[in-house]
Formats: sequence, structure tokens, C-alpha cells
Amino acid sequence: MDAGNSRYRHLFSEIAVGTRTVRNRIALPATLTNFGAGNRITDRWINFLAERARGGCGLIVTEIIAVDPEALAHGAIVTGYDDANDAGFERVADEVHAVGSCILGQLWHPGRQQLWHPTRSPAGVSDQPDALSWSVPRVMTTQECARLVDAYVEVARRLARCGFDGVELHGAHGYLITQFLSPWSNTREDGYGGDLEGRTRFVREIAERVRDACGESFVVSVKMPADEGVEGGIDVEEAARITERLAATGAFDLFAYGQGNFSLSLENHVPDMHFRPGHFIDLHRRMREVSDGIPVMALGRVGTPDLAERIVAEGYGDLVGMTRAQVSDAAFGNKAREGREDEIRPCVFDNFCWGQVHAGKPLAEFHNPHLGERGEARWAPSPASRSRRVAVVGAGPAGLEAAWIAAARGHEVSLIGAGASAGGKLCLEARLPGHADVTKVVEHQLRMAERHGVRLVLGTAADEAAVRSLAPDAVVVATGAKMRRPRWAWSNGVLVISAVEFAGRLGTPAAPSGRTAVVFDHDHTAPTYAVAQALADSHEEVVLLTPRTQIAQAVNYCSALGVHRRLHGLDVEIVTATEPVEIRDDGEVRCRNVFSAHEGVIEDVDTVVYATPRRVRDTLARDLADLSPTLIGDCLAPRNLSIAIHEGHLVGNRL
Repeated sequence: MDAGNSRYRHLFSEIAVGTRTVRNRIALPATLTNFGAGNRITDRWINFLAERARGGCGLIVTEIIAVDPEALAHGAIVTGYDDANDAGFERVADEVHAVGSCILGQLWHPGRQQLWHPTRSPAGVSDQPDALSWSVPRVMTTQECARLVDAYVEVARRLARCGFDGVELHGAHGYLITQFLSPWSNTREDGYGGDLEGRTRFVREIAERVRDACGESFVVSVKMPADEGVEGGIDVEEAARITERLAATGAFDLFAYGQGNFSLSLENHVPDMHFRPGHFIDLHRRMREVSDGIPVMALGRVGTPDLAERIVAEGYGDLVGMTRAQVSDAAFGNKAREGREDEIRPCVFDNFCWGQVHAGKPLAEFHNPHLGERGEARWAPSPASRSRRVAVVGAGPAGLEAAWIAAARGHEVSLIGAGASAGGKLCLEARLPGHADVTKVVEHQLRMAERHGVRLVLGTAADEAAVRSLAPDAVVVATGAKMRRPRWAWSNGVLVISAVEFAGRLGTPAAPSGRTAVVFDHDHTAPTYAVAQALADSHEEVVLLTPRTQIAQAVNYCSALGVHRRLHGLDVEIVTATEPVEIRDDGEVRCRNVFSAHEGVIEDVDTVVYATPRRVRDTLARDLADLSPTLIGDCLAPRNLSIAIHEGHLVGNRL
């Protein structure tokens, strides 16, 4: 028993996975970090896994490990088919075991989705095109299928020699094993295709061979879809039949389920803030009914200890996979177990971290500046060498972060904010459809500020005199930025406001309504499309204009799929490569194509909302120049939430 907070007695109970005992029910599903380099394990790759074990996670699953040179993607993916990473595998296994956790290596081959090599053609189960790129693979021969079974087994042997507790066979998200399992992608006519028996043969052979090669104590898990999200693919009942067949082999010790594939259903792979908490747990309960007692891992938008406890207590899953929650806070498990739930850095499921790795960048999280560092799970602000009087101006996320960190280090901190409540424009964003959870960021920062004695001065515009009256030793300015008003954005007959102003009016008598609304999208972030969604509730028609050739370019791909689904579902008219040039008082908006200069008119417009690049609010910083203020966040340069918080964090630690 992982003794601790009795409120979560199910979550912190032991469980047998195969012959291994896992100390609690918290699992880290495989999480692509891009922390590898040159296909080799790095310190940061190891730290990411080991710190989550130190933070209280019972079962750790590594990110993808390539089983074959044909599987190799970019240089951040580590290889498992040669001995170059043996020392790294041994080290991470030792570090995870040292704190009582178990570790599985995720074995991966993308099949037809191997799109990175300049000369090798992707190898597929059938000649069906890849759903993301539409590239058509060469079809693997029966002999190649058998050879790849050998490749998986050899990597499992290697991990067993290096001290791993087992492996997870990656059969989700449309990768190679999914391509075999799914009738949507497997049209083979040999022994690896056709009926359920043929389609499950590849993964059954791998599991049975791994069991023979690595012994009964070596855990064999498979991750597969409980709902592939495509017509003719793996639906819930097909997933149940596959689960029953695999359970009957006696070769599997754990089942995990990740939804969707690389079609438009990829949105389900990392369900964002527009999905319900625990959105897919009913599917996992269904799989648990047919797994013949083999543990099932439930996962997908689980972010709180309360929900995780419910999942185990009410039989939705035997383990709870929490990726993004533990990316936000490596010590999620320890804080819950020790009754420190209010200290957990909350995940808001905006998929910023997923967007980073999908773009080929290292994993990053706006709420966790220490991601992948050694000591991450135990990090706390270090005491300052001497206490100073600090004035922080601006109570948005950047200012809040700087204020509470500085106070935690022993400084006397006053935080001045013009709004009646803290949070700045993030609290306005929270009024938009589907964005309410972003307030959790501010709520956490406020809890920490109050705990460490930050003096909050809210509802007062901070002028030069107010700041000087505090006689500060240090000044931090986080006054933000505002959207610039386009030159055409004037009319006496049409309401013309910024997206921020619009969010501020929602839920008030000043909220706009009418026949037609126009959104000018010169921003491409998720809140802009939530504005369009809100306008669709109060206007008969909504037209979204952007000068770009597509929309949502600043939104990660999975969440961008949701943007399109919602806007098209509301019949929002999306007009690309177009910008307004004039708003007439009679309600006509004249537009122009940015390439052809052809003009058009939108009639009967009541409301125009613009989302545009911002201008800094740095006047106060200039007035206080003799005090050498430090500028952070958007008032230094308008950027994103991650940079705002990270800058505040950095400055708070430097004061």
C-alpha cells in the first residue's frame, strides 16, 4: 500500500500487473518529449521519467523506442535495436526502481506513417494511403511481417537485460500495430489479414514471443484504440472483440487504450479543454468488462486526484494514465498522497505541450518551467540572500508568477492590478466557450501568492506616484499589451471592437447581437475561434476573414481539428486570403483578396470583432526608468502564455 491521504485510498492502493506489484494506480502513459538527441538517450530524457517516479507515479511508460531502422523518425527518437542506448536504459531503470516505481519501454513502428526518410518508402500493411499525408506505402510481404516480429522481440530482450520491468506494444494512433488490427487499414489476404484471427496475428506473435524470450515476470502490455473514430475501423465492439482475443492468449498483462488515429479523429488522441474530464472512461469500463481480469489503464483528460480516484473506485479502470497532468506537475502523485492537492500545478488541457512536440520542438509546458530538469519533482524557490521590497505592477499571469515566487523567497511583495480581480486578460478568455478552465492557472498562482504573503492591491490603476509611494527596492512591470485597432476599423453604424473587448462584454447587457457578425482573424490563436463560436450564438450569420491561406496556424494540430469541427458545425463562413478595407455606416463591410485584389461586400453587418497583433503597454515602465524596472510578459514584447509565466518565474527567482 502506498500509504497516504485516505481520501484517495483506491488511487494509492497496490495492484498486480502480471507478476509485478505496482505501488499505486497512477501511470505515466508514453509521452513524446523530443528530449533525445542524435537518436540517443540524454540526461533530460532520463530526468523526465525519473522525476515523475520520484513525484509519486507508480507505473512509468517511456516514450516511443524505435524497433527497427525503418521505423526511425527524426533524431529525437531513441533507438532500441542497437547497443548505443544500453547505458541510458540501465540508468533510467535504476533511477525509477530506486523510488519503488515500475518502468515499461514503449516499442514503436509507424508503418505507413514513416514519412521522414529521404529515400526509403514507408512500409504498410496494405496499400491504403496514410490518413495524414495521403502517401501510399509499399505493402509489406509476409516475410517482412515475420521479420518485424523478430525486431520487436529483440528490443524487448534488450530492455529486459537493461533492467526494465516490461514493454508496451504501441498499437494506437494509427501506427503499425493499429494498421494490422483495424479492418479500415488491413486489407491483406495472407495470414496477417482478413478476419479477427488474422488481423490480431501480428501483435499476438510479438507478445507470445516476448513472453517466451523474457520470462513470466516481464510485463507485456498493449496500447490500442477503444474507438478508432473512422467508419469501418475499430469501434467499441470491435475493440472489445480484439481485447477478448488478446486476453485469451495469456501473453498480455495490461491493456491501455488511446482513441483516434491520424485521420480527423486525431483530435481524440489528446482531448483538449473542449472535451469532458475523463471523456473516454466509459469506453475503458467496457474494455475492462471483457479483459478477463487483466488490468486496464483508463486515460484521456484526467487532471485531478478526485477524478483519478473515482475512475479506480467505480471500476472504469485499474490504473489511471495521466500524461498532461504530470507534465504540468511531476509531483502530482506525492502532492495528492500527502494531502497537498491545492499545490498541484493544474493542467488546463489546452494542448500547448503537444503542439510543441508536434512541431518538432522539445516538450514544454507553460506552467512548468523546470520540465525535464533533475530535481524537478522536489523543486521549491530558494531563499533570497536578503529581503527586499518589491513592487509588481500587473496582475496577469506574468505578474502573478513573479510576485509569488519572489514572496516565497522571502521578499516583501506588493502586487498592483487595475482590475477588480487578478488574472488580467486570461480571465476574460475564460468567458469564451470552452475556455473556462484557463482560470485554474490564475487560481493556482493566487493560492501561492496568498500563502506566501503577497500584498494584493487590486482595482487601482497603477500610476507612477502609486509605485513610488511603496519605496520599492525593485520594480517589475507586467502591464501587458492591447490589440491594435486596424486603420479600417471605424464606423458610426456598426459596432467595431477587439476580441478582448468582446470577451469582456459576454454575459452582460452590452454583449452584441444582430444579423451578421464579422471576425477579422489576424491572430490565429484558439481564443479567436471561440469568439467566432460565441458570436454564432447571438448572430444569424458569422463570417470569419483572415489574410492567411488557412486558419488556426497558431493552434496545435489536434486542437485545430476541433476548431474546424466547431466552426463548420455552426456554419461559420470562413473566407481565407481576405481582409476588410472599409466598414460603411449602412452595415456593409468591403473586403479585398490579398492576392488578386478582387473586392467583395458583406451586407447587413451589425458587429465586427478584430483579433490583431498587439502593442505593448510600457508607458509606466518609461515613467519609472530611473528605478530600472524589469519588464516581463507582453509589455516587453507580445508573445504567449508560456513565455509570460516563464519570464515571471525567472525574474522572481533572480530578485
